Amino acid sequence: MRAKLGYMDKLVEITENEVLVFNGRLHTAPLEEVIRHYLSGSGVLPPAIRSVSNDVVRLLLRTGELETIIQSKVQYGESLSD
Repeated sequence: MRAKLGYMDKLVEITENEVLVFNGRLHTAPLEEVIRHYLSGSGVLPPAIRSVSNDVVRLLLRTGELETIIQSKVQYGESLSD
């Protein structure tokens, strides 16, 4: 999956395993960390990415991609939360 979100002051791009935010500077974080931050409030994220994490997860829910990500983690015994 590849998606872009546009804001007045920044551009957000979501790839298979990464979230990129450009607001004059480029900030990146693993998609799994963004989901972890949304679910539990934990995770080390730059403030620029933390501010869009709700919108990223909302997009993943709307497209059904979040379910796919979680199912693959469960299938392989990995954990989204520590």
